[in-house]
Amino acid sequence: MKNHALTSGLTAVFFITSLAVSLPLQADEQDALIITATRTAETVDETLAAVTVITRADIEQSQAQDVTDLLRLQSGIDISRNGGPGASTSLFLRGTNSNQTLVLIDGVRASSATTGAFAWQHLNTSDIERIEIVRGPRAAQYGSDAIGGVIQIFTRNNKTVSLRLMGGSYKTGLIEAGIGGGDRIKYSLNATGRSSEGFSRTRDSSSSYDPDKDGYRNQSLSGNILFPVSDKTSLKLSGWYSKSNVEYDAYGGVYGVSDNSNSTLDLRLKNQTTAGWSQTLSAGLASDDSKNTSSSISQIKTSRWMADWQHDLVLNPNNLLSLGLSTYTDKADNVSLSGNSTRFDESITDNAAFAILQSSVSGNDFSFSARLDDHELFGRNSTGQIAWARNASNKLRLLASYGSAFRAPTINELYYPNYGNSNLNPEKSTTAELGLRYQLDPRQQLRINAYRTRITDMIQSVEVALYTYEATNIGKANIDGLELEHDLNLDAWTLLTRFTLQKAIDGSDKSNLLRRPRRKLSMQLRHQLNENSNIGAEWVYASERKDYGNISLDAYSLVNLTGRYRVLRSTWLEARLENLLDADYQLVNGYNTPGISIYVGINYAPGK
Repeated sequence: MKNHALTSGLTAVFFITSLAVSLPLQADEQDALIITATRTAETVDETLAAVTVITRADIEQSQAQDVTDLLRLQSGIDISRNGGPGASTSLFLRGTNSNQTLVLIDGVRASSATTGAFAWQHLNTSDIERIEIVRGPRAAQYGSDAIGGVIQIFTRNNKTVSLRLMGGSYKTGLIEAGIGGGDRIKYSLNATGRSSEGFSRTRDSSSSYDPDKDGYRNQSLSGNILFPVSDKTSLKLSGWYSKSNVEYDAYGGVYGVSDNSNSTLDLRLKNQTTAGWSQTLSAGLASDDSKNTSSSISQIKTSRWMADWQHDLVLNPNNLLSLGLSTYTDKADNVSLSGNSTRFDESITDNAAFAILQSSVSGNDFSFSARLDDHELFGRNSTGQIAWARNASNKLRLLASYGSAFRAPTINELYYPNYGNSNLNPEKSTTAELGLRYQLDPRQQLRINAYRTRITDMIQSVEVALYTYEATNIGKANIDGLELEHDLNLDAWTLLTRFTLQKAIDGSDKSNLLRRPRRKLSMQLRHQLNENSNIGAEWVYASERKDYGNISLDAYSLVNLTGRYRVLRSTWLEARLENLLDADYQLVNGYNTPGISIYVGINYAPGK
């Protein structure tokens, strides 16, 4: 039955694709601009990387309750979650670990300085304007963490007043209000309150089982303001803040609660110095604080200060050179409030210089990137990347790239008592990739990417004495993957298909890396009823995955339905039906997932 579901989905894709050849097609829309792949603006078709852009329109059509509901539909991305709303969430990009993907919010490195992972569970979709996903190594452009790739979130950019109310299953409630506008000085502000009674995170087979409902409350605020200092200079301040309260089941069935706050702040000065020389000076701050109360009480406070100075030089119409300096300092302290003791209070600094050359020569597009990081503890680390593309015809574009990347040890891995090791080296990787983009006809495009990643010096926990463990550079990983993406647009209908084959292997014992399926397929079918109303369906299939304890998690399929209908000039009714078939599945062994759920709401946005 598991293979039958996948086969049926692929059959439907090929049937609809073949049917498309005989149906009327529309003209292309303007290509979306991205900046994450090369740190400069380019269209999706121009970039030499495998990229995906999720727009504000995509978010509103999906009505997704969590940002991970959007990301799990994309090729190369797998999600695991320890329970319901607000539960700890991990994202695996191209089979790499959750701390091997660089996450940026408005250009600020947003992952925790202690765990190295980003708190996806506390990011509301209402705070997002768009998401840029860049697959493949980007250490030569951004430094540490970008082994699997980069995901950059751009905060909401309201153009008008808006108010949104939503409620649904598990006594979920949401209120969102926004305002934005301005002529010379442009501004945007968005506030969200969200709560859910939730359900028991753990199953009765878990050592943490407690049958009570585990609730979640969250408030967030995001905004920006843009000042035109002169005709050639602008100053922009962007920020995001999230505060949450999460109930959870601790070991032994003990009741637990976690109070968290996450934030980013970015100040960015842009100047067009001459016709061929522009520069950007940015300063950023990210914080990730958590207080956990169960059988004991502990508090972790982290901060990251960072600054970049980038120069973009147009050498001639076919050559763009970007040069820059970068620095960041991570600081964290971990305190046991029960015993009034400090586990650690440490900071580390990294300084870097980078260069990126984008060039076009005789119909060939090239990108050369190099970066040198000077880390306070492990010293200098160099990374590089070369990418090539060529339009073999007016329909076919071929791509190839090779790059190296690294991940610096986190403060936990360096200093946590009875685990940290100050002699750790960075994890290192190399990735080779081949790709093609084929425009079957004006409204139908196929993209294929094949990649091979090899990771060495992975940091793993090793028992050095009875019940005593230490972080050590002994791990290896071999990851091979194939991504197929097909877009089909037929008048008011859109079908997006994403299929991933991946083999993520632990190099030491040849076992599968945890929670990463070998096969994944997603399909999004959208229908535009009129200019401001639409309906849609989502289907996600993931094959078996390995979990801790040599447990095998069964394959699963999820079907979601969405709808948005304009009832008045400035008012929409919205709805989302999740897990239509009420599938019983696990993303993490011993933890529950939502059953069939429905959410309905109303959105008021005058002038939109």
